[in-house]
Amino acid sequence: MNRSLKNETYTGATNRKSLYDLQVPLNWNNKLIIFIHGYMGYKDWGCWNLVSDFFTNENYGFLKYNVSHNGGTIENSIDFSDLDAFSENNYSKEIEDFEAILDLIKKDFESMPEIYIIGHSRGGGIALLQSQNDVVARIVSWAGIASIPTRFPSGKELEAWGKNGYYIRENGRTKQQMPHSYSQYEDFMANKNRLDIEDYCKNSNKPTLVIHGNEDASVKIKEGEQIASWVKSQLIPIAGAQHTFGASQPWEKETLPEELEVVCKLTLQFFNLDFKQKNDSYAEKMSMMAELVKLARADEEVRTEEIQFLSAIAIDLGITDADLQTLVNRHIEFVVPRDDANRILQFQRLVLLLFVDFKISEKEVIALKTVGMKLGLSPDAIDNVLKEMDQNGGKALDIEELKGIFGASLN
Repeated sequence: MNRSLKNETYTGATNRKSLYDLQVPLNWNNKLIIFIHGYMGYKDWGCWNLVSDFFTNENYGFLKYNVSHNGGTIENSIDFSDLDAFSENNYSKEIEDFEAILDLIKKDFESMPEIYIIGHSRGGGIALLQSQNDVVARIVSWAGIASIPTRFPSGKELEAWGKNGYYIRENGRTKQQMPHSYSQYEDFMANKNRLDIEDYCKNSNKPTLVIHGNEDASVKIKEGEQIASWVKSQLIPIAGAQHTFGASQPWEKETLPEELEVVCKLTLQFFNLDFKQKNDSYAEKMSMMAELVKLARADEEVRTEEIQFLSAIAIDLGITDADLQTLVNRHIEFVVPRDDANRILQFQRLVLLLFVDFKISEKEVIALKTVGMKLGLSPDAIDNVLKEMDQNGGKALDIEELKGIFGASLN
């Protein structure tokens, strides 16, 4: 399947029409990423188009859309020509918009693809509120909000908002005076349970990744820390990054800013992880983590990205912080997984760790081959995996691709 749709129309909340883009590459992996933009945002802001290109180049489908009441129109989707619509927007409408996009996908595809969500800022909050949606497989929060009520005025400002019926906030880039109807607050009060991000996170069973710039002045990294603790996941802080990870509007370069490229690569590694095989014994899990720790140490430098990846894998395997610490401090006997699928899965984790910091040393390669042979995998096949990943810029191979490469060489 190879599809490229730009500025197509969908019908969102209150039957208001808005726009979406859909890119499906020729070698599509049947996984579709839905990107949700943030407050005072839109689908073509900054370098979101380059983000779409990044993931479609990795064989993922990518759909991004304007929320129906973001202030744009069908005729003018850039910036905010309809301030009345912007004023009447609310979080419930944005949830309706997402559901409308899912309905569109169900009608437009022969079979429902595996749905992954990336939400930025306010869009991160909307994404997290989909954690009970059976259609959604994975969620990634990019600088996502942890609380909706803290977005509203409080105290005397809240009273004045109710009395006047609206308040004004200036758009820092366009200098437009952006009105906010008091109906936004009324809708929140009427739908508090459905809009409780903390509650949805704490009851989530979706694999979730949380990425946040440690210099984000718009949504403080504290909110990322809260989200990560609620979903029992790992917060990945991006050093020196602000709210949009180095991107700005307009973006005239043909490449992603360095910080956003790192965010995309970390998100890709998370999407490529296989979460299906979870029947390992605890001894096997500890053995797997021990080998991952050894590999991270192979070049005598454990980088931040490697630590974050190790923590994320430990959480997924159900290994406690205390047990993870024991792996760092003492020898754990190597236990070979009992079946081929888990042996290949463990090798995939090792390879992802090798590529997660985008810096590969000769010692790390030797260590990987050593563990691969312990797993009963062919050295020649291991070389073929590394060669193929290197040629594809560190792109991970899924389990089926790895099975195809190892094939009959499994012992």
